[in-house]
Amino acid sequence: MKQRRIIGLLLVLGLVISGFTFAGGQEEAAADGDSSLPSGPIFITMGTAGVGGMNYPTGIAMASLWNANIPGMKAVAISTGGSPHNIDLLRTDDADVAVCRSLEAYRAYIGAEPYPEEMPWMRALTGGLFVDVFQVVANEDSGIESVADFAGKRIVVGPVGSGGEVDARETLAAYGLTYDDVDVSFVEFSQGMDMLKDGLADAGILGVALGASTMQELMLDGHFKLIAIDDEGLAGLQQRNEFYIRAMIPAETYPNQPEAVATVGTPPDTIIVRADTDENLVYEMTKTLYENRPAIHAVSPLLTQFTEDLVLDEMLIPYHDGAKRYFVEQGWIDG
Repeated sequence: MKQRRIIGLLLVLGLVISGFTFAGGQEEAAADGDSSLPSGPIFITMGTAGVGGMNYPTGIAMASLWNANIPGMKAVAISTGGSPHNIDLLRTDDADVAVCRSLEAYRAYIGAEPYPEEMPWMRALTGGLFVDVFQVVANEDSGIESVADFAGKRIVVGPVGSGGEVDARETLAAYGLTYDDVDVSFVEFSQGMDMLKDGLADAGILGVALGASTMQELMLDGHFKLIAIDDEGLAGLQQRNEFYIRAMIPAETYPNQPEAVATVGTPPDTIIVRADTDENLVYEMTKTLYENRPAIHAVSPLLTQFTEDLVLDEMLIPYHDGAKRYFVEQGWIDG
């Protein structure tokens, strides 16, 4: 089978371009090979991100599909602080599944900073959802031409500990800056957008999906511009994580953006779950999502990437046995 390894696929994409717990309280299948689901109602809490972003409606769409297609399923998507928060919610059994950036899942899995210990219980329930890119924006009148110019400026980043805030911290570090060098506000991206439009911030490193409507609105009047992450910035980021790659924001992605803008891409986001989650249940959850892809694609144009093409032979964390069984049956990965 043709290998779809993660770095190669990301290079191609880069060049063009989220209650109750069920794992601990579920009954195991009665016998080895039994395809039955756990008996009784199956309560699922799904972590997403802030209500103004794309992960929250993605989680709602997925929970609705599970409720409609899996007998006894009672799933609900909740707003959270993003990937690091979701990982902690799974760790404490306060959530059962979650949307997560693959790099955050990988850091937690191996116990890399900021995670104090390895989390070997983490598994992927899906392949990739979509590929993230960093988006840096500045006011046209700010004098900012590079992230290096952020020193002394008012900038907005995501809530502390969110995936977008991690992006911001690492991007600043790649240019030799820290939060001590800037006047930083840690806010939900929708609030950050308002601060930019109201003149309360000069620039932002924004954890929003490519093509997000809020970014479209921000760029509409021509007062803001995208800031490139140049080769120096990419090299600095790669010193912190080898999986960062060169990516582009295509021309005309936003109003008043006539040219492509160089940025940084990350491995595709995924859905995470604990390894002790019932295998047959995960199989059905994975199957339901992939057999109802149009409902996922309808959430955002970016989610049209959610296909078998992002079911990689090697993810940054292992597949759950139930998800892997479904992918092998479909012929999308080797057994």
